[in-house]
Order: sequence, then structure tokens, then C-alpha cells
Amino acid sequence: MNIVKSQTTDTYPQDKIKKLFLYVLLMFLLCAFAYARFEEEVHVLIEAGHYTEANNKLEALAESAKDIAIKSWYYYQIGEIHYNYTHQYTKALEAYDKILNLEKNGLAAEELFLAVIKKGDVHSRMGNYHDAIQTYDRLIKLAPATHFVHKTGLQKIRDINNALTDLREQQRVEIQYKGTPLAAIAQFQIAELYRNHSQLNQPEKAIEKYSALLEAHPNAIMAPEARWRIAHLRHTVLNQSALAMATYRKVIEDYPTSNFAAEALFQMANIHRTAEKYSLAIPIFEKLKQRYPNFWNMHAVLYWTGVCYEETLNYPKAIEAFETFHHVYLPQLDPGYLGQISMHDKSVSEVAAQIDKKIEELADQMSQTELGRLNKARADRDFSEALSIARHLVATAPHTPHGEQAAERLPALQQLAAIENLREKLQDQNLAPIEAARARLQIGTIYERKPLEDYAKALAAYQEVSKRHAELTYAAEALYRSGRIYAERLSTPNEAIQTYKKVIETHPNTLQAMMASFQLGELYRGLRRYNEALQAYETTIGYPERDRYIAGGYKDSFSDRAQFRIGRVHYEDRRYNEARFAFEEFIQNRAQSPRLAAAYVYLAAICEDRNENAQADYYYKRAEDLLTGNPVQMTMLIEEASALGTLQGSTDLDTVIRLIKENRKRLGVEKAESNQ
Repeated sequence: MNIVKSQTTDTYPQDKIKKLFLYVLLMFLLCAFAYARFEEEVHVLIEAGHYTEANNKLEALAESAKDIAIKSWYYYQIGEIHYNYTHQYTKALEAYDKILNLEKNGLAAEELFLAVIKKGDVHSRMGNYHDAIQTYDRLIKLAPATHFVHKTGLQKIRDINNALTDLREQQRVEIQYKGTPLAAIAQFQIAELYRNHSQLNQPEKAIEKYSALLEAHPNAIMAPEARWRIAHLRHTVLNQSALAMATYRKVIEDYPTSNFAAEALFQMANIHRTAEKYSLAIPIFEKLKQRYPNFWNMHAVLYWTGVCYEETLNYPKAIEAFETFHHVYLPQLDPGYLGQISMHDKSVSEVAAQIDKKIEELADQMSQTELGRLNKARADRDFSEALSIARHLVATAPHTPHGEQAAERLPALQQLAAIENLREKLQDQNLAPIEAARARLQIGTIYERKPLEDYAKALAAYQEVSKRHAELTYAAEALYRSGRIYAERLSTPNEAIQTYKKVIETHPNTLQAMMASFQLGELYRGLRRYNEALQAYETTIGYPERDRYIAGGYKDSFSDRAQFRIGRVHYEDRRYNEARFAFEEFIQNRAQSPRLAAAYVYLAAICEDRNENAQADYYYKRAEDLLTGNPVQMTMLIEEASALGTLQGSTDLDTVIRLIKENRKRLGVEKAESNQ
């Protein structure tokens, strides 16, 4: 039985909300088989875009339904049509309110919970955040404190309030730094807040803000992503496939050397594939493979290409795609990426077995190619041809020595072919300067990554960006990346310091300048030039914060790291009074920091060294409370404080907790207090 697809994407336990949705669906299915024919008609109408007719049929079904669970489900479908497709949000509210009115008739609590969540989402979508918060507050009051939806309501209220606070800050930055790259970053952050379902949840407003950014800052470094975000919102949230297609094409036309051009092609192909227009999807997938061979999601491109060829009965091409996916990408694939091929519920081994079976069913016999052709193309520096040969060899003879050699060379060939394509772009006399800068930067980043890791060539590419495009923000990015190479790959701190200083001097109002200031602090700290490190960290804090929301409601930023590092610098320089003051100030000002536990451990170590045992025990206890069941705080503790003698270099939660407990026991505060 077909139903309207739910678009619930809450960040707080998504799997549990899905279970709630499935429970409501199950209750409906148990008593709704008589309505199956009508449901199919509704699904067909929705797929065809006939939303008014679908709404009218559902209204009639709801009116005639005797069972309140069935009636509730039809109203839910109506709400989803108006929330996801017609965007007539007042009608969506009316539908969810009709569900809530069934409470007096004994409607199950789970169905009421889902309706309240959806009603709150609709208010957010309309920008009525006060009403949204009141609705989620109703959810909190409806559900017991132990129920996950109670926590969902609390989280949603926190997310909205945090997002509104962040919105005001970004608006202030946009005004203060008008006309600079920092203003563009603030505009982008504002659009992101509106885009994110768990924050302000206004995709139409997000599109408006991205568009304003593109108009005001057409050459901003985040311009390709902004254009892609517009297309993706139309595609995945607003269900406007035709507009999404047109905007994806615009991404490819305007930003052909950007990674988002590859993303746009991938999504265009998927729109055709999900509509079962496989013959239209295939050439787009093939174009993506040719133009962007190092695309991060290439495993999914290969898999879906195989599916499309299989559906069009082109079995040789299907086998080639599946074999490449199976033998090159799947063995190294993180299971978390299996969702990209709609197999998130399977293990890598299960997927491998499924692909093996599929290949056996499709294949009669595939001819074998020669490794010599690959070697010749590689020697001639014809990397695109070498890549094509290697893929075919892997696909046709994966278990032979030739196929294994080709598989080993494939990752490097992908990157070299990508560089070759970018260099061909640079030969175009009509290529816009912004695109040339982006292409040269891309070349450098490809040389940096595994398996090439050719840092000399990466630096040469970045120097080209700085030389030819000194006025663009891409030059700041190239300089910053060069500094990272000098510092982290070549271990030449003096060159890194000079490069970071150049970023700050030549591009002061950029994100890269802020990051360069932080990296200077890191270098000076490592060189024990503590006063210079402190100055660099203070400079970092002076920039507008660019927060990154992470699990557990925490916020990370370079400013957060820099303020924490100030305490570490004082501690490492044995300025314990200053370190204590810095960490105490950090705890007071950074309530959402992922480094709180680390700060408490440093304070405990300082107090313990001064024989302030009761205070040390207090700080250890605060750290222990934060760390329990908290992987975010644990990760940061390992990064920031594992070198402390009190933790003995431990890197796992159980050991750290045990050591903290032992420290507290050794201090003897609890025993002394109990004896009193």
C-alpha cells in the first residue's frame, strides 16, 4: 500500500521518531485493507502532481472512516501533502488539528505525539517560532518525562532558541562587515540556519537568503554551495523537481570546477532514476564519472549506474559497474556510507554477497583486457584513458594479477585524471578568472590527498593561485593550505609562520585569516614561544565566531579552541595562577563547549598540585559527571588533556573514569568529610 512519504528529519533520536511513524502506520494497516484501492489512487495522484484531487479523496476517506486510527491516518496524509508538496501550511495545520481533536475519542498517544510534532514543524516552517515552541511544550506535557518524545520536545525548543540567538549574531556580523568576505560568510550562515530542519526550518526563506548572497557576493568561495543548496532544497524538501533540475544545471554551468557541480550531476541523475527514467539517468552518471573522477560518492555512482544498465537490459555495462563497485569501493567503504545505495540496514559483507549474486545472475562471460594498454596510457600521461582501461580491467578480471594491479592503481589514476581535466579547463581562453582560481586550488587539494600526497606539486599549485589571483579569497585559502602543509607535512614551522602571517596581512577579513591566527597559536605553542601563542589565540577570539553544532547540543568553534588553548599555554608555561583563571573563565563563558570536562581536569590538576584537595575533588567530580555516557566530552578530553600525568595518557572512557575515581579516592576528601 502506497502512502505519502514523511519528511521528518529531527536531529534528536531520529530512529525513535521513525519507529513512532511506523507504529502509527502499522495501526492503520491492521484495519485499512478495504481502502487499499483508494490509497493507490491517492498515491498515483500525488506522483502526478494532482494534489487537489488527492486531498479531496483523502477528505472523503476520512469523512467516511469509522475507525479513529484510520481517520487519523488520512488526516495525517492530508497534512503531509500540504507540508511537503503544496506548501499551504495553514491547511496542514488544520489537518493535524483534526488529529488532535480525536484525543477525546480515545486516539492512541503515539498518534497524538506524531501530530503534535508535525504541527510544531509546520509552525516553524511558517516562521511562527513562538507558536512552535508552545506546540512542542504541549508535547512535553503530553508525554511522560521518561518518554523519548518528551526529550524530543525539549530538544526542539532548545534548537529553535539557539538558532534564533545565532541568527541575531550573524545578522550583526553581516551589518558590521558589509562588503567583506566575512559578511558573505554571515549571509551563508543565516541561510543555513533557515535551511536546517532542526533549527529554523524555513526552506523558502533559506532559498531567498542564498539568492541574496549570490547576488551580493557572486564570487564568494561558498557561492557554488549556495547555488547547490537552493537546488537541493527544491529537490528534497519542497518536491519541486523541475525547478531543482534547472538549478542543478545552473550549478554545473556557473561553477564547473567546483565539487558541487559533481554533486549537482549526481542529484540530476537520481531524479531521473527514482522516476524510473533509467535511459535519461545513465548519460548523466557517465558524464559524472568522466568529468569528476574523484567524486567522493563515486561508490554510489557506480552502484546506481549498474542498476540503471540492468534495468535497461544492458548487462555487460551493468556487470562492469557492479564489479568496480564491489572490488574497488566496497572493501574500503565505511558502513555509514551504505545509505547512499539504500542499504543502510545491511553490513558490508551482506552487500558483497548480494552484489556477487547479482553479477553471477547477469554475467555469461566478460572478455579480459591487457595490462599493457594501461601501462602505455600511464606512460604517455594520458590519465583519462589509463583510468578507463583500469576500470574495465578491474570489472572484467578482478581476481587476476592484472586486475589486482589495476585496482591498486585506480585511486591514484582517478586523481591524476581529475587534475588532467582541470588543466584542460585552464587552457580555455574564455575561462573566467574566478573559475581559473577555483581550478588551480582544486589541483592543489587533489595533490594533497591520498594516495598522491605530492606536497611539492600541491604547494606549486597553491603558489599559482596566490600569484595569479591575489585579490580573490581563493588566494587566502591557497596560502592557508600551504601553511598547513609546511606545518603538518613538511615540519618546517618557520615557513608555516611566514605563510600564515601573509594570509592575515593580505586577506584580513576572511575566515582563512581567523584560522591562520589560530594555527599561528598552535605553532608558537609547539615551539614554546608562549607569549606569541597567547597573542595569536587572542587575535583568533577577536574574529566573529563560526559555530559548528555537534552532538549533545554542544557548539565548537576556533574561538572556543583558542580560548581553551590560552589556559593550556599558561599551564604548559607553569603560569598556574593564569592557567587557573583562564580555565575558570572558560567554564563560565563556554557553557556549550565540548571541552568543559577537559577544563575541569586541568583545574583539578592545578588544585591537586597546590594541595587544595577539596577543590580538586570537586573539579574531578564535575569532569566525571560530564564524561559519563558523553563521547563528545570524552573525545575532547583525550585531545586536550590526555598528556596530563593524572590521566597517564589514557585514551578510552572506562580507563579515564577509573583514573579519575582513583584520583578522588587518593585525595581522600570523601572519607575525611564522612569522618567529620
